[in-house]
Amino acid sequence: METKYATCVFCDGQCAVKAEIEGDRMRVLPANPDFPALCSKATMIDEYRLHPDRVAVPLKNVGARGEAQWQEVTWDQALDEIAERLQAVVDAHGPEAVAFAEMPLNMGFGGITRRFMNCLGTPNYTAPTQLCMGNTAQVNRATYGWFVSSGWAQADCIVYFGQDRDGERWPHEYLALNAALERGAVLIEVDPRETVTAKRADYHLRIRYGTDAALMLGWINVIIAEGLYDRAFVENSCIGFDELAERVAEYPPERVAELCGIDAELVRETARVYARAQAAIIPWGVAGDMQRNSTSMVRCQCILRAICGFLNKSETVFGPSLGGVTNAQLAAFDLLPPEKRALQLGVDTHPLLTFKASNLYRSALEREGVPYEPDILGESCACDPATLFAAMRGEGPYPVKAVFCVANNTVMSYANQPGIVDAFMNQDLVVAFEHWMTPTAQLSDYVLPGDMWAERDVLGPQFDLAPVFSCSQAFREPVGECKNWYYVVKGLADRLGFSVHFPWADEDELYDFRLAPLGITWDELAKQGRATTKPVAPGRFVTPSGKVELASSVLADLGFDPLPSYEEPADPGREGRADAFPYTIFAGFRERPSYNTNLHQMEALRARQPEPQFFINPADAAGEGVVDGVWCVVETAYGQVELLSKLDEAQPAGTLRVPHGWWKPETAQGVAAGLSSANLHNDGMLFPDADWNLDPAQGVPNLRGGIHARVRVKE
Repeated sequence: METKYATCVFCDGQCAVKAEIEGDRMRVLPANPDFPALCSKATMIDEYRLHPDRVAVPLKNVGARGEAQWQEVTWDQALDEIAERLQAVVDAHGPEAVAFAEMPLNMGFGGITRRFMNCLGTPNYTAPTQLCMGNTAQVNRATYGWFVSSGWAQADCIVYFGQDRDGERWPHEYLALNAALERGAVLIEVDPRETVTAKRADYHLRIRYGTDAALMLGWINVIIAEGLYDRAFVENSCIGFDELAERVAEYPPERVAELCGIDAELVRETARVYARAQAAIIPWGVAGDMQRNSTSMVRCQCILRAICGFLNKSETVFGPSLGGVTNAQLAAFDLLPPEKRALQLGVDTHPLLTFKASNLYRSALEREGVPYEPDILGESCACDPATLFAAMRGEGPYPVKAVFCVANNTVMSYANQPGIVDAFMNQDLVVAFEHWMTPTAQLSDYVLPGDMWAERDVLGPQFDLAPVFSCSQAFREPVGECKNWYYVVKGLADRLGFSVHFPWADEDELYDFRLAPLGITWDELAKQGRATTKPVAPGRFVTPSGKVELASSVLADLGFDPLPSYEEPADPGREGRADAFPYTIFAGFRERPSYNTNLHQMEALRARQPEPQFFINPADAAGEGVVDGVWCVVETAYGQVELLSKLDEAQPAGTLRVPHGWWKPETAQGVAAGLSSANLHNDGMLFPDADWNLDPAQGVPNLRGGIHARVRVKE
């Protein structure tokens, strides 16, 4: 029997698995039997990889864009033609007219796409992490100089914002939560819905959707007013405390209680519980990554950790790594000329995640001896998606005419899906690296068949975050003609004339190159499992000041408020007709059987959730004449979707919650057919990406409180 160890990426939980292989038989188990973090999806590897609908050969669209008329071609033909058409776009419009949207976690490589882009000369890169942890990382960076990692093993107080963990959704964190609660840790759950996790909480704060920042401003007010902060840490390691104290004085508990719809005394009590803990943690949660006040919300989390003295105790700030070749070092951002960096879309509108912000850390990096430009979670040097899609439609400072979608369903992953479809329809070249004929693939000229996580060796992590290299081993052969992403990148680099920057014949040689500074090879790493590097921190903060910036100089230099605040979200389409859109809508319910837009093809998983559902309070449903399990139209002033009703007492009155990522792979392909029902069901149809609905600094859309909807039974 052969045993291999890998990281499952059927979701972003990234559980460690062990595959025991004997001939054609295979068992998939938790890598650590003492920490059995594994959901049911991880055991469905062969059902996924051998699915009859999986794209297993290169495909070329021989019809008009969006007609989905596919012809099988060879890899050489596909790469030859893509390189020729890509060069034509560059010659006609400049390299900045080429954009890439990728999800490194899904295809196993970090940094290599950016290296290709930097050689080509384009700064226009985006990833779904712009709405999910990557943006949080940049706000953390503006405060600490790096992202923060929660120490579950010692936590005695846990503050969750909207997380509902169980054995199917981030099972490793679910087990860590269970262990902490068994030790007697206090759980504070901030969530408008009464979830299973909320029922386990010592304190459940059912705030209004989207008012998280207001709540935390109230907490900081109480902590400062009552002297509950760590004076020594604040005096020695922070700047901007006096300005912060003045700002939060505007948010007394009574005002916050009115904004959030909860009791003022509950604001005070939970602030005291957090501040008086010995090892409190605020684990990352996506609820704050898609709000109009996202920057302020995440800033408040950062400030709470700092002023209460939990940094580098129960919440660790590692800093950039020194040792092996990181994803950012592999990206080689110095290959991109300054004049091309300046052309990055979004630098003048929503710059916090762009090169413009990255430039502000140069002196800090030099001070700490970091010889490269970091790229934390793939979003330190990224363009603004809304600005990118506008440029793809011909509405930007220059046209974007070619886009590569690498291991992500780009069309369905952002706000204003109709506008994104229009953007793709206006391209000269669209390439998808995929497993399935997703709505994005249906708009492509070429669909290249990618390997899946059990079919490839991966040097992880794919995002720079912690000071470690990990190993994920292949334990199945790629199906058909499926290839890994490095094969594609190298093939295009060789054809376009910059092969000198891609000297590695295959991924094994690339991995050996990245590990060489540590004195080990890929084969040696596979035997030991992981290798650590040297972080600049803990203990140091790679900010311009070298301290925790409670008032952020980075935000100030970019033209934004250096301190957090709360602003009531706008909904101009509702003005003058509030009665017509009575419900506050919240997007992004994570269903157990699926992962964003993926896994709807899997028969066993689909049987658990065959149709997309929205949640509505029974009292509201009665008023609308809606019963359980009927098709309804959910409509905002900006679009509509069709969903099945689910009457749920846990859903607050006056609100609706809709799922993310729904399309039906079994339905007809192409634009005329609605892109396999994506235009009928996905939440991206409901929300605009206009500036008024975006967080000003980050550019993330407000999907979680502030936009209003109505509902009616479908006729």
